[in-house]
Amino acid sequence: MIHQFNPDMPPDSEFLPGRLEHLVPGNTGRMLDARRTPVRLAGLRLAAGFLEVEVLDFEDRGARWELPLESVNSFQFARDSIEADPDMVALYRAVIAKLDVPLKIHTDPAARQAAEARIGAIRTGMSDWLAAESQFFRPGLTLDFTLRTGPEALQRDLQHYMKSHGLWDIEDSFASRWVSNPYAGEMVKAHSIVLARLGLVPFDGKQLRDPDRLSGTMDESRRADHILHRLAFVREAFERLGHGTLILYRGTAFRGCRRRREKGSFVSATFSLEVAMSMFDDRDGTSTGLLIRQPVPCTRLFMSYLETEQMNRQYSEAEAVLLNDSTRSLF
Repeated sequence: MIHQFNPDMPPDSEFLPGRLEHLVPGNTGRMLDARRTPVRLAGLRLAAGFLEVEVLDFEDRGARWELPLESVNSFQFARDSIEADPDMVALYRAVIAKLDVPLKIHTDPAARQAAEARIGAIRTGMSDWLAAESQFFRPGLTLDFTLRTGPEALQRDLQHYMKSHGLWDIEDSFASRWVSNPYAGEMVKAHSIVLARLGLVPFDGKQLRDPDRLSGTMDESRRADHILHRLAFVREAFERLGHGTLILYRGTAFRGCRRRREKGSFVSATFSLEVAMSMFDDRDGTSTGLLIRQPVPCTRLFMSYLETEQMNRQYSEAEAVLLNDSTRSLF
């Protein structure tokens, strides 16, 4: 089994569809994902318009995720849940109306050209760094794509490299958040906004609710440095090993008509057909499954399980995180 799953989970009929009235800390329920992940509402952060849930089972048990208040309709709750009074529900609606603001950032070709030039310059210096410091390249190790865990030597190289450039705190925060839930909080969203301002991928989403996500040690300048150094690292590593093109898979399941392409800045895929098949979700006989295999240039690769230690902890998904390219790619 690729992912943990409860074969004896109760039917949806035993729960109520999530509504704003259910936003009372202590209420229990579950997510409307394929495996109905059980959660407890741990708290609310109304100033930023977030609810916080604690995951009660599976690989992320104990994790706490902040999600927008309006995402309550992505949950279902126990029938004996306490309901918020009308005044609180009215406050929730007011907070959502104030903070749920669309944001679009179109890419600037000149900014993209400047970003690509910086990536090229970083790679020039990285070549000498890998020759002198690498635990993976100096012994002449190779990648084995049949494994669902990455080589520790390459993961140590990335950590050493990021620390040498003062970027490990951002790397660790971003990777840990992505692995657990990229939609929780705004770590990933803030990176997506910076990615658009670098001219690399347009942004089509919502404004940041938490302004601290682009200030202090996580300001736009340091996030941009992290993005550019990370892209440089994976491009240099994969091209050195002769993997300028990667064969990746993606499995999805949906009900009704096929969903529109993702608008996010990042797209998740996998090096493993077995993992993609698990996402195909053949347990659900009422859904439609879609399985895609596609060659992808390594210039689109932002992060993979091969060099990212955080992707080898609670999950073994052989994951690849790509920059979205909806104009020329199926994923």
